[in-house]
Amino acid sequence: MTHEFNQRELIFDLASGEFQLERLDHAYASARPIIGPVDYGWEHYSRALRTDPSRPPELLTWGGGPLAGSRIPGTRRLVFCGYSPQWEGFYISSLGGAAHVMHRVGVDFITIHGAAAQDSVLILNHNQGQIQARLEPIHADLLWSGYPDPDGEMLIGFFALQQAVLDRYISEYDGDWVRVFAVGPAARSTNQGIIGSSQVKKGRLLPIEDWAGRGGLGSRLLQTHRIAACIFGGDWEDPDLKDSKEIDGYFQQYYGDSMIKVDLGAAEKYRYVPGFMTGGTFGVNMHTMDDKLWSYNYQSIYETDQARLDQHQHFILNHYLKQFNEEIIQPRSQTHCGEPCSIACKKYDRTYKKDYEPYQALGPLCGIFDQRAAEELNHFVDAMGIDAIQAGGTLAWLMEAFTRGLLDPGDFGLPPADQMAFRFAADPAQFDIVGDSRRNAEYAMQIMRMIVLEPAGGPFRQGIRTAARLLDEAHATQPSISSLAVYTSHGAQGCMTPNQYWVPGMLGPMMMMGKYFNYYGVDYLPPRQLGRRSVERMVYELFSENTGVCRFHRKWVEAIVDEIIEAHYHYEMDYKAHQFELARQIDALEGTGVCFWENERTIDIIAQYLEKWERHGLNDESLHEWVRRFREDKWAAGRSYWEEMRLGIAEAFAAGAEAIPDVVAPYQAAKMDVMEKKS
Repeated sequence: MTHEFNQRELIFDLASGEFQLERLDHAYASARPIIGPVDYGWEHYSRALRTDPSRPPELLTWGGGPLAGSRIPGTRRLVFCGYSPQWEGFYISSLGGAAHVMHRVGVDFITIHGAAAQDSVLILNHNQGQIQARLEPIHADLLWSGYPDPDGEMLIGFFALQQAVLDRYISEYDGDWVRVFAVGPAARSTNQGIIGSSQVKKGRLLPIEDWAGRGGLGSRLLQTHRIAACIFGGDWEDPDLKDSKEIDGYFQQYYGDSMIKVDLGAAEKYRYVPGFMTGGTFGVNMHTMDDKLWSYNYQSIYETDQARLDQHQHFILNHYLKQFNEEIIQPRSQTHCGEPCSIACKKYDRTYKKDYEPYQALGPLCGIFDQRAAEELNHFVDAMGIDAIQAGGTLAWLMEAFTRGLLDPGDFGLPPADQMAFRFAADPAQFDIVGDSRRNAEYAMQIMRMIVLEPAGGPFRQGIRTAARLLDEAHATQPSISSLAVYTSHGAQGCMTPNQYWVPGMLGPMMMMGKYFNYYGVDYLPPRQLGRRSVERMVYELFSENTGVCRFHRKWVEAIVDEIIEAHYHYEMDYKAHQFELARQIDALEGTGVCFWENERTIDIIAQYLEKWERHGLNDESLHEWVRRFREDKWAAGRSYWEEMRLGIAEAFAAGAEAIPDVVAPYQAAKMDVMEKKS
C-alpha cells in the first residue's frame, strides 16, 4: 500500500484573529524539504529574518513529527521553535506526549505571528470535519493568584491557569482528547518563562506535567504574542501507521524482536535498571554520580574526590535517593507523559513528578538533599513557570553571594543569610539533612518569589548574566559577585545555565546550549575533538527533535527511524545529511553569537574536571598539557580551550555530512541486549 507524505499547517494571525490552512509543499520556500517540526520552525524563522534582519521574527511555531499518528511509543512530542529571549537566538524546546492530542486537530504544524489585542487563550479544535481556531481574552494575572482544582485545593501560577482554561472549555471537546499548554507569572516578568502541559484523564489534570522548559519560549509566547494558554484537541483520527505487523516488521528486521520489547530494552534506564534497583533520570543519575555531583553552587568542584564521594554516600545514597526509591520505585509509582508508552518514565509521588535535572539544580546545587524540601521548592518554581535549571543556577549563585557577605539580603527584602546552611558539607554531623535542607529550600523560595513577583527582582529578570553585570557595577567586592556565576553566553545578554553534568561539553560553544546538542560523555577528549563530537551529537539529537520523538528512545531512533519513514512513506532521503544541513544552517546564522566564558567559576569547572582525570591516572599527553596550562594561567588556557572547541565545531561543519560517523554500529549493543534477553 502506498502512503502519501501529506502535511498541513495552520497559520494564525493574532492581530486579526484570522487563520488559514495550507497543504505543505515539501519544497515550501526553500530547496530543503520539510520533514519535521524543526525543519518547519527553522524555515519560518530564517525566512522572516531574511526579510527583516533588524529584529527577531515575531512568530512561534509548534507541531509534531511524521510518526505522531502512529502507535510507535515516544513519537508524539510537541516541538516549539522560535526566538529565545533567554538565549538571544533561534531555539527548540519540546514537551512530552502533547502531539498525541494536537494531532487530533488535523494539522501537523502551527504558526502564530503578530500579537493578540490582550492576553488570550488560543482555542484549537477539530469537530465533525471542520478545523476551528479562535482567540478569547483571559485575565492571566488574576488566575495565577489562585484558582481551585476539582477537589477545592487552591492552585497558583501555571497550575491555576491550566486548570481554569480546562474548566472553561473542556465541554467543547470529545472525551479526553483535549490538552492545555500554559505559562506562569515568570512569563510576564522574566525572559525565562516556560510552557507547561499536563495530561488529561477522565476530565481531570494528572500531576504529570511536562515542560518546554529551556529557552524562555513561554516568555516569548506571552510578552510578544500575548498568548497565555492554548487548549487543543478534536475528533480527527489518523488512519496512518496503525498496522502492528508493519511496525513490528521494521523492528524485527533490524533487532529480531517486536517494537515493544526493543523499546523496553533500549530505554531501560528510564524505566528500571535491575542492577541499580532504581530507574528514571533521577534514580539512575543520582545513583551513578559518585564524585561528579555538583553542590552548593558548584563549590563541590574545589573539594577532594573523597569529600565528594562521602557527600554522595551520606547525603544522596543514604537519604535523597533512598527516599526516592522507597516512595516511588518500590511502589512503582510511575506513568507516561500522556501518550501510550511502556517506558513509564514519569516517576511521581502524590503531586510531585521527579526528574534528575530539576531535582539536582533545585536540590544539591542549592544545598538541598531531602525530598520534602526539594518538593516544595520544585513545585513552587514550576508554579511560577520558570526554567528549573536556570532558576537553580541563579538561586544557588545568590545563596552563595549572600552567605559570603558579598551582597546584603536586606537590600532585596530578604532575611539574613544565617537562615541558610550554605557551605559545602559531606558529614551528616555538619549538616542536618532534613532541617538544613528545609532552611535552604525556604530561603530559595523567598528569593524566587522576589525575582518573579517583587520590584526588587528587577535586576534578575533578564537572566543571570545581566544580573551579574549589574551587581558588579553596583558592588565592588572581592571576589566579584559575577565570578561565582556559571553560564554560557550568546549575543549581547543571552545566557544559559548548564545542564547538570560535570563535563566540558555542557559548557561548550555550540550555537544552541541548554539542550543536548553537544558531546556530554564523561570521558576526556581533547577540546578540538570535543567540538567535532558535539556537532555529531547535534546531528543525531535532531533525529529525535526533528522527528518529534522523545530522546529517551534514541537508541533505536538514531538507528532506524529514517528507515521507517522512508519505507512507509516511500520518501527517499539521506536522513543524516538532512539533519546535518539543518544544524549547519543554524550554526551559520547563530554560531557567530557564542561568547567566551565570562566568569572564574565557569573556568574552574573545566580546570577541575581536567585535574580530576589526571588524579584518576589517565595517561594522556593532551590532558597533561592542558592541566599544566590551566595551572599556569587559567584564563589564557580557558580561552585557548574554548577556541579549540569552536575550531572543532567549524571543522566538523566544513567536513560535511559524510564525515559524521554512522551510529548503527554502536547501537548493535542494544540489539545484542534484546537478543540475549529473548534467548
